[in-house]
This record gives sequence, C-alpha cells and structure tokens, in this order.
Amino acid sequence: MSGEEGKRQQLVKESFQTKDVALSKKTHDDCPCDFAEEKHKISQGQFIKSIIYGGLDGIISTFVVICSIEGGSFNPLYALVLGFSNLVGDAISMGMGDYLSTMADREHQMTEYKREKWEFDNNQEGEIQEMIELLEEQGVSREDATAIMRTTAKYPDLFMDQMMYYELGFMPIDEDEKPSKQGFVTFLSFCCFGLVPLLSYILCGFIPWNTFNGGRGMVNLAFPISCVFTAITLFLLGVIKGRFASENLTAAGVKVLVMGAIACAASYVIGYVVSKLLLKDDETACDY
Repeated sequence: MSGEEGKRQQLVKESFQTKDVALSKKTHDDCPCDFAEEKHKISQGQFIKSIIYGGLDGIISTFVVICSIEGGSFNPLYALVLGFSNLVGDAISMGMGDYLSTMADREHQMTEYKREKWEFDNNQEGEIQEMIELLEEQGVSREDATAIMRTTAKYPDLFMDQMMYYELGFMPIDEDEKPSKQGFVTFLSFCCFGLVPLLSYILCGFIPWNTFNGGRGMVNLAFPISCVFTAITLFLLGVIKGRFASENLTAAGVKVLVMGAIACAASYVIGYVVSKLLLKDDETACDY
C-alpha cells in the first residue's frame, strides 16, 4: 500500500472514530477508492485472524504450563521439556484445526451454493418469490422487493450471492481464500509467540557464564523474566488487534493482558494446590 493510500485509510478511520462526516466525504471525493486494491487488502486481512488467534493461544498455552510448574515448585528446567512439547504439539494441532475447520466451512458453503444454483436454474420464479419474501421480512415493501429481485435475477451470479446471504447467512465465496495458508499462518504464529515465555529459560539455563548458584546458573530468575516477556507480548498482541479493529489501542492491549493474566494465575494456583495435595510434607516438587 502506497504512502498516499495509507494516509487516506488513516483519515477514513479517523473520520469514523470522530464521526466527522465532512472529513469522510472529503477523503472519498479527493481520492476515489481503488476496488482492486481494496480486495487485495481484504484478502491480506484474512490472515490477521490466524496471526492473532494463533499468537494468543500459543503464548498463553505455553505460559500456563510454565505457571503450573512454578506454582507446584517443580524443577524450573522442566519448563523447557514440557514447554517445548506443548509448543510443538499444540502448534501442529492448531494449524491443522484451522485448516480443517476452514475447509469444512468452505465445502459446506459450496454444497449449499450448488443446491441453490440448481434450484435457481430449474425453478427461477420460485426462488425470486422466496427472495422477495425475505426482503419483505427486512422491511422492504413488496413493490420495491419485487423490482429489486427481478432486476437482480437478470444477473445470476449476483442473485446467487444475495440468495446465499439472505437465505443461508453466507458471504460470497472467496476464490482467493487458501485454507492451507491460513493453517500454516496459525501454526507459524503459534510457534513464534509461544516461544516467548521459554526464552528466559533458554537464556538463564544454558548460557555458559551462568555458572554460580550450584551450577544452576540464573535459572531462578527465569520465571520473573518470562512473566515480563509474556506480559509485554500479550499487550502488543492486544494493540495489534485493536489497530485492525479500530479500537482504543491502550484499552485493547490491557484487555488481552488481563485475560492472559487470569488464565496464567489460575494455572499457577492449580499447580500449587495439586502439588500440596500429592506430595508429603517432607518432600518438595524439586525432588522429582
């Protein structure tokens, strides 16, 4: 996207947020919309969901494993074993889940589209009357609904898109949508963001110069550092989400941070309680 187009988009969002009608009109009049570029941007935007969805699930699911280990006072280095196992396994599961669910939705939509197309080809008048009734339910007068649908029926593809939306609630099929790409983006996002909570354990546990503290290096600092890394990343993910949803960036970041904190605090408490219930008084989790 060019600098001028980026500036225009920013002004469009600003006009909406401030409800400035004059600015909105001026922005559209001065720089007519390039529909080809808008379609490209919408196509790119499909991956934002996968990035945020995979990223949030990756960082939170990995960090809750770490919190349960720390809450139960287990050897902190277990975080690397369980953390990486969870990271890889869940990333594959999330990527495949995104791919399979998108494919299932797409196949279901295609099946319904073919059925409706067959009905339109073999009983056009019946389908037109059905659409007229649906528009009437939306508050359109029968006269206007009839005029709209009889005109639209002259263009079968447009009629089918309208019928899929009003009758079945499906948006027009996007031929550029690639379920395999969405699944891969989810997998990659999960891995990248899910690695953040483990970085401190890698650095504090294996850097050669960390030779004090009985050979354990700075591993005791790994959890506090991981908390900081995770909190910052959660806030930034919230800001990214807010940026694309035109929300207040600070509020969006804080919301995601609080939600993540609640999940992680719950896992820490559960790890603490379960370890106390299962271990004898003279035993510590670090002995295991």
